[in-house]
Amino acid sequence: MRPQPFTHAAVAAALAVGAALMAGGEPANAANSAANSAANSVAHPAASSTAPAAVATPPAPAASAHDQAVALPTVQSDMKRGTSFPYKRLNELLSKLRTEGEGLFVSRFVLTDAKDSDKPPPAGTKLALMSAEDYIPIPLDAKGAFDLPTFPAERAKDMDFGTNAAKGDLGVRLSIDLATSPEMLDMGTVRRVVVVGQRLRTELLPWYVRWMFPQIEGVIACSDQPQWTLDWTEDGQRWRLPLPADAQQREPETPKGKPSRACTVLTGQEQWPDAALFQPPPGANTKLYVKLRNARAS
Repeated sequence: MRPQPFTHAAVAAALAVGAALMAGGEPANAANSAANSAANSVAHPAASSTAPAAVATPPAPAASAHDQAVALPTVQSDMKRGTSFPYKRLNELLSKLRTEGEGLFVSRFVLTDAKDSDKPPPAGTKLALMSAEDYIPIPLDAKGAFDLPTFPAERAKDMDFGTNAAKGDLGVRLSIDLATSPEMLDMGTVRRVVVVGQRLRTELLPWYVRWMFPQIEGVIACSDQPQWTLDWTEDGQRWRLPLPADAQQREPETPKGKPSRACTVLTGQEQWPDAALFQPPPGANTKLYVKLRNARAS
């Protein structure tokens, strides 16, 4: 819950209640007891008095620190809710991805300049998830990359993104990456990626979030050197199959106008067995990507 500024009256009331409780009773009871005592003294004066006694007015006690209201600083925030789309639908997508994705996929988010998706947000940009009950800061790295948590649907239904940037100044890039490392990729995993990805999009995700999840039709592997192979054993014999580079496939993260590294594509429709293990070239900085359906080379 976000901290709220206290007023002078609220602080004074809290201190008064605390003083009464420290005296050994509830605030209302303490006040009533003092009033009743004063009334009894007036209604029943001492019978042995022959002349009114001079009553000295006691000096006013010095005010203690507990008797003075302390002015607390007002909490101010430059974060604004509702500067992006509501979090409810994205929370639903991420929840399905993590519970039904069989551990195959990882979501990646990058905050960017609205006019240039390759440019990070301005220095000092802040991001948070906000609702009437929650304020959850989202850490950003130097390139604007960040992760998002998931919540029960009831808690996420009123959440918004909040930022200190002006509306329209920021963009968000979402990508779905593979959780499998290049050295652990085999043909069985390639086929699972395609089947589970299609099932998520067509069966498990509501229609209003399907646009955020790509249509997957294979796996792309890109390296500094195009020297990939598939290795497997069949009938006691070891097989090694060189994989060709796909001249039409650019590495998805290649900046516009820059040459792409060499890439090969596996769709799962190949005749090779599930146990056929992908072998990346040593030291070639190989990276895997999901291949999107109808993605155009750029």
